[in-house]
Amino acid sequence: MLYDSKNIFLRSPFRVSFIGGGSDLESYYTQGKEGHVISTTIELFSYINIKDMFDSNIRVHHSEIETESIASRIKHQYARIALENFGLFRGVEVIITSDIMATGSGLGASSSIMSGLIVGCNEFRGNPRLSSKELAELIYKLELQSGTLTGKQDQYAVAFGGLNSFTFNTEGVITKPIKLSKSKREELESRCILIFTNLARESKTIQLNLMDNTTSNDKKSYLDKLVDLSYEFRNELLSENTNFDYIGKILHEAWKLKKMSNQMVTNVYIDQLYENLRKKGIIGGKILGAGGGGFLLGFTKDKKIKDKIKYDLYPNFISIDFKIHNKGTEILWKNF
Repeated sequence: MLYDSKNIFLRSPFRVSFIGGGSDLESYYTQGKEGHVISTTIELFSYINIKDMFDSNIRVHHSEIETESIASRIKHQYARIALENFGLFRGVEVIITSDIMATGSGLGASSSIMSGLIVGCNEFRGNPRLSSKELAELIYKLELQSGTLTGKQDQYAVAFGGLNSFTFNTEGVITKPIKLSKSKREELESRCILIFTNLARESKTIQLNLMDNTTSNDKKSYLDKLVDLSYEFRNELLSENTNFDYIGKILHEAWKLKKMSNQMVTNVYIDQLYENLRKKGIIGGKILGAGGGGFLLGFTKDKKIKDKIKYDLYPNFISIDFKIHNKGTEILWKNF
């Protein structure tokens, strides 16, 4: 590409999946019962900067800095695949950063990064902007090309943004925003806490095991019940007088079902941490993402208990509050 100083800066939110994870896998929802997930994007982000290089090389900054003569030699799979998909083979520099760890967090970081790369590259090329659905499907397609084993919830979460109900079936994905009053939203946020387990994990083996389990009637029955609970969770959120203690109990029951559907989502260490948190005042929760490590979502009785837990855990565990973020991937600035 000719050098013309083009520069674009974007951010993509991470997500918290409350309930229904696993039912967004094609191996599950093609067997008769629809998948259903409740998730929200949050105010934690990955950041993508794409700009022209003065020379004809490709440079990608991530956990290392790669400089190559052509995009096909870049080791960072997501950057390489996104650049090649949009024909950006030479003369481009990509910088990838994030608010927290970009791999193994369970917060949908992979889809967050891919979404930012796609939107940035698409804009760089001067193409018409993608609809949220088009973006979600392209994220899914390019993640599969990269070798990532994934369902579709993360891609739709980051493309649409906000708190949503996603239904998965053979016809496609149905997205329905869950609109909460300001007081309900604040109550939900005030009870939620993210706790880093101090374990990072590689999700591929866990996802493979879950895919295998979706073809087992015994294991699939747990996912069926999990889907039923996801509707119960949604209905309680939308009820006139939401019982947030009951929502916590739903999350606890869903976590038990999740573990029965795939034993690899947890281990003795995670189970012990969860039980210790229960004794401290968490009434429900789950490991986020594929499991095996990353962040644990805790749902507390009230904000005072949550604040006490945060201080009790420090400095052995990092805990984070989060707020719901209503937007998906955004262009923050560009000079063209």
